[in-house]
Amino acid sequence: MQTLFTFATEKRLPEILCRLQAVYGKTRRGESDPLSQLVFCVVGEKTPGALALASFHRLRQEFARWSDIRDADPDDLIPSLRGVADHARKAKLLPQILRQIEARHGLLELDFLADWPIEAAQKWLQGLPGIRAAAAAATLSFSSLRKTILSVDHDSARPLRRMALVPAGAPLSALDRYIGENLPFQWKAREARSLHDGLARLGRNICHQGRPDCKHCPLNDLCPTAKHGSAKVLNFPQKKYVGKARKIVREISKGGAEKAGVKSDQ
Repeated sequence: MQTLFTFATEKRLPEILCRLQAVYGKTRRGESDPLSQLVFCVVGEKTPGALALASFHRLRQEFARWSDIRDADPDDLIPSLRGVADHARKAKLLPQILRQIEARHGLLELDFLADWPIEAAQKWLQGLPGIRAAAAAATLSFSSLRKTILSVDHDSARPLRRMALVPAGAPLSALDRYIGENLPFQWKAREARSLHDGLARLGRNICHQGRPDCKHCPLNDLCPTAKHGSAKVLNFPQKKYVGKARKIVREISKGGAEKAGVKSDQ
């Protein structure tokens, strides 16, 4: 597939990563098995990170085996997903995903994708119910599969768009492919993960959905939007769960979220 990139655009990526690491540090993300990562992506969709982690660990405490979730009535999963966005839909979706994996592969695991090419593995994952490009890319990159693919979510997409690293009209679901085709050839999963994390933090802290704080952006001299003062509101529809999330996280903490082993590196 042909892209709209120029060689100059491609050359910015190492410098962008270097500056983001200087500001936010290098990624020290732990690696989970790919099925755990996929389930976490489903649980965490449109949900603040701390709440998603707490809900995921609570789900795994209540349903220790994947087969338990596969065979569960959705109503029995809802208490473990309390507070996450679209919890009722996700309670129905998780057993469907696990049943599909077992039907297509024969086992409840995704480690077999380690030997697959990235594009084929991503296509296989996106063939599962409700799995979008961002979740598939995160599963391949953030898990023990260690695939060199950039997961692009709403926060990381804003800097990519404003820096013209992806075509202006490209849908969110296609951004990982556009940027992935132009990652430096020597990069591994570690660099792709670090780029994602840095861009996501930049998107949350500086490159806001509304007016970005270009003055304090470490990438402003590399960004055509900052240079021309042409920043526009970038609308990525998302329900606002932040206030609710804080309240529920406090409640979960009282019940022993730390005992559940909640860690920020999942």
